[in-house]
Amino acid sequence: MTLDGLRAEGAPCGLVGSRGDGRIYKRKGSSRYWIQYSIRGAQYREPGGKTPAAARKKLRQRLREAGTERFGGPAAERVTVDQLADALLVHMKNQGRASVDKIRCHLKPVCVFFAGRPALDVTTAALERYQRERLDAKKAPATVNREVHALRRAFNVAARQTPPLFPKHFVPYFPSLPVDNVRSGFFERAEIEALLQHVTDDGIRDFIAWAFRTGMRKGEIAHLTWDMLDRSGTPWVLRIPAAITKNRTGRTLGLEGEVRAIMEGRLRVRRFDCPLIFHRECKGKPGQPITDFWDVWRNALQAAGLPAGRLFHDLRRSAVRTLIRAGVDETTAMKVSGHKTRSMLLRYNIVTERETADALLRADAYLAIQPTQAENEKGQLRDIRQDGGGKSLTRQRGVGSSGRIRTYNPPVNSRMLYH
Repeated sequence: MTLDGLRAEGAPCGLVGSRGDGRIYKRKGSSRYWIQYSIRGAQYREPGGKTPAAARKKLRQRLREAGTERFGGPAAERVTVDQLADALLVHMKNQGRASVDKIRCHLKPVCVFFAGRPALDVTTAALERYQRERLDAKKAPATVNREVHALRRAFNVAARQTPPLFPKHFVPYFPSLPVDNVRSGFFERAEIEALLQHVTDDGIRDFIAWAFRTGMRKGEIAHLTWDMLDRSGTPWVLRIPAAITKNRTGRTLGLEGEVRAIMEGRLRVRRFDCPLIFHRECKGKPGQPITDFWDVWRNALQAAGLPAGRLFHDLRRSAVRTLIRAGVDETTAMKVSGHKTRSMLLRYNIVTERETADALLRADAYLAIQPTQAENEKGQLRDIRQDGGGKSLTRQRGVGSSGRIRTYNPPVNSRMLYH
């Protein structure tokens, strides 16, 4: 718009300085003064205040920020944390991400803490205050990290948009709390047998046994349907689609041995009104999906005399450890359990005390065949003072021409030491 057009909008109140310094003006029907300025070819207009002095002060501030990282513009200043969170959820839904509900849960306390505040107020110091408040509320460090990481994801997605919803150079540093995330819970076969004896529901019992044998995630097992099972050849093949996996990578699982026996047992109780392979009876209604069975799990642990802190996910760790102990290579074990990276196997800490004890026994066996006394090599440093010809190898002292005492160190070579 030309300058004449701008003046037609309202009475100009004069330039702050020379040409290019911007101006303040008043729109028709508005009680506020507005400012106009241009930075790197982009023109900006925004409310300046109720008085010309306030408008001039704000305009000077904008011009001082021009060309620096402190300038975000009126649009960036209006973006709130709630808008960034909503934009992230929309993006994840469009991408078909399965973790939308988890991210929404992680963002909820963050949005409460930064409710109504501009995204520019989210600084590293503000994030550390948020972490301190959550820790004081007895939240686990891992939980707080997930919440902060969800907010970081919202900022990064907003900065990648075209045009950016939020300037990239204003994205703060997101601190993380130290977390000991090494997985250490395992089930031995005797413990699983004791646990299953106290699970009365056949569907849940097969559900647990399947997890212990295959290492599949709880959500994957709960979504297995009969159309994924191929019984046309040998072995039977379970085709797990990417849509139900956590890492969105499909895989196939050949069924033999105990795993096939579990599947054959499920075939005998198959319900044609329920497509799920694993189902349970809930509130007197058979064929219900298996989602939350915490009460059944907790009561079975107590009845079997197992630690109350054991998790269902420990079955996954146990299955991976069983495969490794059985001599299965890590690549094949990852295909069975659905792990995508080897680092996840390392985090499961599959080396136990028994295995480290066996390693020390093997070290003892190796040392047992080593000589117990050092064997001197023939002729090696037989006498540091005498060589084979009787010449002394000790330092010789003499008087030089200047009268000072000089020390002569005869050269020592291999012929003198080894002969």
